Amino acid sequence: MNAFVQLFTLADTDATQRVTERLSLVLRDPAAYQEEYAEELAERGIEAALPAQELRDVALIDALLSEELLWEADWTDPVADLAYGLNETLAQQGRSERLNEQGFASRATTGPEALDALQEALEPLGLALVLLPLDSDSHALSVVAEVQVEETRRLAQQLGFGLKVY
Repeated sequence: MNAFVQLFTLADTDATQRVTERLSLVLRDPAAYQEEYAEELAERGIEAALPAQELRDVALIDALLSEELLWEADWTDPVADLAYGLNETLAQQGRSERLNEQGFASRATTGPEALDALQEALEPLGLALVLLPLDSDSHALSVVAEVQVEETRRLAQQLGFGLKVY
């Protein structure tokens, strides 16, 4: 679990511990997780018990979001807004790389095309876009190192978290 979490938290050991504890709970005892984080889940409009897979995915999103290691945006947000959000995530991760937000300012691109544009901009920086599933009209985005893409996919699958690494 720690190896997976550190793909997002990098050297922040306190964040790694908090995220790991939270995700360990949802994997070990989904009902206890749903009870402990009922208020947070209610803010998402989740008040009934969720299927285990969906709860794991929401837990991953909320754990990363609580550490500002994820940007949650509407599908209709322009790519420049997504670039801003990913730069905030990169800063929180302690990475020096940044997307050129001005380069996206004139583009009205949204939805899947925006995600493709972001990945194209991240590749030269040695980074990869991560899309976490969220059953709504928004998407949850984070970033991992390009060299860790396969490890990210493998560990997510082993742990039972759904995500797409571009």
